Amino acid sequence: MTYANISQNEYGEKIKKSSLITLGVVLFLIFIKAFAYFATGSIIILSLLADSFFDLIITLTTFTLVRISLKKNTNEYRFGYGKAEALSAFIEGIVILLISIFVLYMAYQNFIDPEITIINSEIALIVIAISIFATLMLVRFQTRIMKDTASLSVESEKLHYLSDLLTNIAAFVGIMLVMFADFSRADPLIAALISIYMIYTTIAIFQKSIAVLIDREIDDDLKSEIFDIVKSHNKVLGFHDVRTRQSGSSKGKFFMQMHIEVSEHVSLEESHNIADQVEENILNKFPDAEIILHVDPSNVIEEKEFVDA
Repeated sequence: MTYANISQNEYGEKIKKSSLITLGVVLFLIFIKAFAYFATGSIIILSLLADSFFDLIITLTTFTLVRISLKKNTNEYRFGYGKAEALSAFIEGIVILLISIFVLYMAYQNFIDPEITIINSEIALIVIAISIFATLMLVRFQTRIMKDTASLSVESEKLHYLSDLLTNIAAFVGIMLVMFADFSRADPLIAALISIYMIYTTIAIFQKSIAVLIDREIDDDLKSEIFDIVKSHNKVLGFHDVRTRQSGSSKGKFFMQMHIEVSEHVSLEESHNIADQVEENILNKFPDAEIILHVDPSNVIEEKEFVDA
């Protein structure tokens, strides 16, 4: 697993660029889908329009809260504002859930009393095709940004827009069924399936955001990389009582405290130097991490709350 090794300033600029481009694409999609909905009255188009409004709220919320999360520590917030990004994701999940339930209700009403046909259905097909192309280009751009930053928010947005591709393709099929197979209930049925899928996507969003908000440990793969760095120092005999938590922003931005064990024959000054060297080695790999190390002589027997190695 790889993690971004860029400064917070570079990270912030790339996330800002990603948010602005995403915002432009979303506003364009809202405009053409709103036009298509008023021209066709299709419940499928309404579900896609609702999804784009949700995208707009997410993009604006993410842009605002990620910028807050990048602010430097203050006397009042000495651990920084990293959790603001997780809060953004949690709010996104709530918005998805509410909009999806609304569209699901509209689809149910239209399924009970379906329209005979969709007027101007050619317009709907053209708009959906444009939406598929624009979303595909956006996902490709976000993939590049994610590789550069390892951002949790960009990763979440990319996964969402990948799901948008599926929903747009499903909508295209639904309109085709109404046009050529005279299956009028395909419109609300496809809209309902899209809404149910959107509700399903909120599960992962809630899980990731809540994990950060309640200080879940960082990924095991990331911890393994850190442990390898610590064990590579020839004067570190062991370690224990490791505590970590994600700080938001990117996967490489986290807090960690650890007890390292050194020989009881090492002086206080040398112990301090060993701790500094271990910390420097970790920061060379993860420059945005915050590390606190406590040194224990190896002959002191104490109760170890957490043993990772």
